[in-house]
Amino acid sequence: MHRIRLLATAFGAATLLPLAAIAAPDWPDHLRDDATAFHAAVQASHPGPVDPANPQFAAHLDAGLARALARADGVTDFAGYWWAMREFQAGFDDGHVQLSTNDGAPELPTRWPGFLTRWSGTAHVVATRLDAPDLPPVGARLVACDGIAAEALAADRIGRVRGRWHLEAQRVSHGGRLFLDAGDPWAPPPSHCRFAYAGREKDVALTWRTLDNETLSTHFAATRALHGTTTGVRTPTAGQLWIAAASFDADADADALNTLLRALDDTARVGDARQVVLDLRGNGGGSSHWSREIARRLWGDAALAALPPTESRVDWRVDAANLEAIREFGGMLRAQPDPDAELLHWVEVIDRGMSEALARGDELWRHPVDAEKAAAQVDARPRALGTGVPVYVLADAGCASACLDALDLWLPLGAIHVGGETSADTVYMDIRQQPLPSGLATASIPMKVYRGRSRGHNEPYRPTHAWTGDFADESALSAWIAGLAKTAPEAGAR
Repeated sequence: MHRIRLLATAFGAATLLPLAAIAAPDWPDHLRDDATAFHAAVQASHPGPVDPANPQFAAHLDAGLARALARADGVTDFAGYWWAMREFQAGFDDGHVQLSTNDGAPELPTRWPGFLTRWSGTAHVVATRLDAPDLPPVGARLVACDGIAAEALAADRIGRVRGRWHLEAQRVSHGGRLFLDAGDPWAPPPSHCRFAYAGREKDVALTWRTLDNETLSTHFAATRALHGTTTGVRTPTAGQLWIAAASFDADADADALNTLLRALDDTARVGDARQVVLDLRGNGGGSSHWSREIARRLWGDAALAALPPTESRVDWRVDAANLEAIREFGGMLRAQPDPDAELLHWVEVIDRGMSEALARGDELWRHPVDAEKAAAQVDARPRALGTGVPVYVLADAGCASACLDALDLWLPLGAIHVGGETSADTVYMDIRQQPLPSGLATASIPMKVYRGRSRGHNEPYRPTHAWTGDFADESALSAWIAGLAKTAPEAGAR
């Protein structure tokens, strides 16, 4: 089955109001209107409210709206509006239910106490700081702030508005936000914190100061053990074929990804490789089409066909807005000079099936099991990899969505996951965009649900070999993986 990040649909765009026309924003009303519209879009378009396998979803959705509406009377500015909406969104614990600000929305001034922490895997430790004597040193472990234990503080200040705080990937990606203050009225910044370092504990009084965007970017980067790769095929060392995909986003990166596929069409180059690295550092997903095409060029179509059949099925939520989004995506494909025939077939199957289900008044429509067979590749590709050549998938906490689909496919083919623990996703996916009435924000709504997926709900992948160094150091990673290949020559022999 495909996973696609769809383009923003024009459906509902008439609800937008030009921000310039809002002389004195009524923040309580904006929150009420947008939270209600967000709730309505999920209620109408998301599979969850009608999913028999998730009977608690509807009550959870209603509770999220009730919490947001209860916040409204206390909202006096954009920050209050935004953090109440983010709390609503985060409550789904779903990376596909998203919320983003639109152009023209007010900016949120950010403050910090002169240092930021990171999640080390066991604790929150100082990662970066100003050169000032009153600040805790790099490496100091946070014990508590204002009497609240470090992890409880992080769960409230970050997890409450980011969601999925139980995931290691979320803590790695967002742990650096613990000492950033962007005006959340329900998580005021602490005033005194206790740190442990040099065999003792010390109380530190925090002085909060303005943080400009450039300084924020520099210091926040130091809190994340993440580094995006550069899409392309390269040979960092003799015999090592390095295949890097920074994303699988067909909208933004199609040219680079098509260039990568053309490079892999050189079967002699692939066949000469003594080891292969599939580099997915920072890959946040997009379309599962790309990972399948990479697999075809490495392992060949026969290996893909020989994989054990899965019991997974897909149900789409039947809704006019979802159908409009599918049709808009199809229009975008047809406008391309050389549209992908498989994707077009996929769109046409959904268009026809959902249209008929909508006419019948159905709530869910089952994607036909044999629909993909009609779109089977006619240009069967042979295996290009040499016998016994190990294949390593380098992934980190940034791996999400269609990046996880890549591991779903490549690992059963014999690849070995190295690097770091990935992110995770729910069984709800393929998002469409829903503008909210205020014009301040846009919500992303999943339209389909997987049944019987082998990887569980919000279940990450954990590496066979963990990398503890700098994910930005490609040379060091290359040497480390080369060493793994020497100690396990049989790996990836399938």
